[in-house]
Amino acid sequence: MPIYDIYLILPLCAALAAAAPAGAQDKANEEGGNRPSVESASKKVAADKLTLDEAIGRALAQSPRLQAFRSAVAAAKAERRQAGARQNPEVSFSKENFRAGAAYKVISPAQNVYGVSQLVEIGGKISARQDVADKGVEIAGLEHQAAALDLIRDVTVAYAEAVAAEQSVRLAGEQKALAEDVLKSVSTRVDAAAAPLIQKARADVEREAASVALDTAKRRRDITRKRLAVLLGEDKDNFAIDGESFFALSKPDEEAAVEKLTSGPDMLRLNSLEEQARSRYDLERANAIPDPRISAGLTRIPSAKDQALLVGVSLPIPVLNANRGNIERARTEVSRTEQENRNASLSLAADLNTAEQLLENAYLQASTFKNKILPSAQKAFALAREGYELGRFPYLEVLDAQRRLFEVKQQHIAALKDYHTARAIVERLTAAHLPKLTTTGETDGE
Repeated sequence: MPIYDIYLILPLCAALAAAAPAGAQDKANEEGGNRPSVESASKKVAADKLTLDEAIGRALAQSPRLQAFRSAVAAAKAERRQAGARQNPEVSFSKENFRAGAAYKVISPAQNVYGVSQLVEIGGKISARQDVADKGVEIAGLEHQAAALDLIRDVTVAYAEAVAAEQSVRLAGEQKALAEDVLKSVSTRVDAAAAPLIQKARADVEREAASVALDTAKRRRDITRKRLAVLLGEDKDNFAIDGESFFALSKPDEEAAVEKLTSGPDMLRLNSLEEQARSRYDLERANAIPDPRISAGLTRIPSAKDQALLVGVSLPIPVLNANRGNIERARTEVSRTEQENRNASLSLAADLNTAEQLLENAYLQASTFKNKILPSAQKAFALAREGYELGRFPYLEVLDAQRRLFEVKQQHIAALKDYHTARAIVERLTAAHLPKLTTTGETDGE
């Protein structure tokens, strides 16, 4: 082997040793007697890391996004209490003939009239209002559930993006370290007049490009962590992320998940809106029925020192206002909500089908990278390294294999991120995390 190739082998071996698998490093530590301390430190770091379930729990407990929906539930319950209230009675007083002439006073002396009246609602108005308000409480609770499920989806996606960004930083750091080693090796060859100066310039460009890529990856990581912190309802992103679950893959359920849409809050809310529209229609029909007003009173005649009781009933005549406009509007609202319900059902089914296809594709892609492409790239790099050490391949062959390995790892990370994103969307549409809301008290906003 030429002497100048030795200058390339030494830094390359150092770089490969730094990027050695964790298992090999653990074995070396075991031989040196340091394994227990390393394991205990690793367990401590893992215990302090934020898992996905912990992130979801934090978001449900402290994210301000859900506060508005909790208030909406409380407002709907207050409206329900008000819907059952009856009309207040009215108290009246009148004084008659107190400035009449003497002749008139003989015929009709001055009188003090005390009375009380009560409007009596008939036709089922109160029960109809209560039905509308009951549906309002139900809709508010379902909207709160939907908002909580949206939050879980967004946290899951943000968590996957944060882990992917963290892994990208790690890969960019390895690329930069390799570029620096290559620059040192090429510089040594150039100084020894064993390689042209242009190779050093190219190696320097590679190093600068790797440095820029690392800075970009760090900024993207900071952005994703800040986005996750906002979803958690926290001001700072001073948490460590546990990325172990990020690399776990599970085959999508082949069972048709469209049936699960009917049990989710989205479809239940649409059904409740339709039922509420029908209840409003019943209420407007009941409002067309006139309500009688019953009154009772006492008349006192001071001059005669006597009194008499009064009773009366009044009833509006529905000739000028029969509430026809409101009835027609309510009937139209029923038809509108029926059509919107059907359209939304079709849209949700289409969205679920699309999300399932994306999930299946992302799963196959990530599995292919994990089981085939990534091992092949690692094998190609190992063969290139072995061939270079035996003098069969030039150094550029090793460098190209190393770059390709980093590209495959980056594509694998992107495929995993797409997989977790698609899975979060499917789980949101099928309300897979609804039991989790029950355990955290997020089902009714209380």
